Amino acid sequence: MTTLLQRYYLHCPYGRARLHLNDVLRELATTGERQIMRLRVPIDLDGSGTSGLQKDVVVQYGEGVDPLHFDQPWTVQWTPHGGGAYPDFEGTLTVRADEDYNSCILELQGHYEPPFGMVGAAFDAVLGSRIASATAREFLRRIGRDIETRYRTEEHEKGHAS
Repeated sequence: MTTLLQRYYLHCPYGRARLHLNDVLRELATTGERQIMRLRVPIDLDGSGTSGLQKDVVVQYGEGVDPLHFDQPWTVQWTPHGGGAYPDFEGTLTVRADEDYNSCILELQGHYEPPFGMVGAAFDAVLGSRIASATAREFLRRIGRDIETRYRTEEHEKGHAS
């Protein structure tokens, strides 16, 4: 089993980011609706800067458990849409406070089991874990941009309300 930890720094205060993440995920989590998300992982194999892997994953969210009731984690699971040689992922998505009031950290932490036993584990050690990390960064970037857009829109509307 391989563990994964990735972070995305948001230009949004912690409290607002938690609320916006909640808005983004609550409906999907409560309905149990699965979201198909296309994740593109840039891998520059030929030096052109245009290479990459692309895979549709089925993502499902649920409310996580935080015994301290502080960070409000969300469970995240994804599996390759249509199968394939990609692992399933299971983890938590959390907004963490940053040192600056105007920013916070979107964190994805979890694990996956490389497919194909020993061969898959060897591939994961050489390249697969880098692909998994890039996939996680892309996932966080998408959600993070949505949160930042909601925050900017909210701030813009406040400025025009007066």
